Amino acid sequence: MDSTNRLAMEYLREGAPEGTTILAEQQTGGRGSNGRSWQSLPGGLYLSVVLTPEVALEDVFQLTLVAAFGVAQSLCRLTGTRVRLKWPNDLVVEAEGGLAKAGGILTETRVQGGRLVGAVVGVGLNWDNPVPEGGIRLRPLARRPLDLAMVAAAVLLGIEEAYQLWQTRGISRIVAGYERYLVNLGQAVEVPGHDGPGRIIGIDGQGALRVMFLNGSEALLSSRQLRLGYRR
Repeated sequence: MDSTNRLAMEYLREGAPEGTTILAEQQTGGRGSNGRSWQSLPGGLYLSVVLTPEVALEDVFQLTLVAAFGVAQSLCRLTGTRVRLKWPNDLVVEAEGGLAKAGGILTETRVQGGRLVGAVVGVGLNWDNPVPEGGIRLRPLARRPLDLAMVAAAVLLGIEEAYQLWQTRGISRIVAGYERYLVNLGQAVEVPGHDGPGRIIGIDGQGALRVMFLNGSEALLSSRQLRLGYRR
């Protein structure tokens, strides 16, 4: 199909129940964040899940944190590989020479009358598919033989576990979990308008990056204000 997220959003508009999931063996129009295309050749995992969380519209980005944390945690358990999170929504592995991208999360929402009606969480994962430069396949890194169905089940279970934790215990538990997998902790960054470099110390409940400077001041930065590249 062209895009699992597009079809899942269509299902959401038609009233599909929470948990409805679309999986594809290949996408011809896969989408990443910020309007980028996502290469989706056979051998990778491409899925989208319909969710209807009880959350204020201004807090909807929390869903990306939920999914990223849940998927990273579940993949670590399944594969024995140190899958980590590159802020805000990339799944990465620390490979020789720097970080390599193993997957990503794309959250899209449906809003009506200023109210969140539902959302779609899309996951693209490089498993055993050809990957572009800077990407990495997870299958060769897994410590035991796994097929794609097992990987899909683990990803869905990870999303479900983190989603339930979020809905019952709140965003603070998700933030703590997300930060355990955040590969950018301690990274030095230059921020316009601030003298000298700052260091990343975590995220807040909206997914903004927390950066502390030498004078003890702290800034909260969105992904529109600061882009973190891939270390090489």
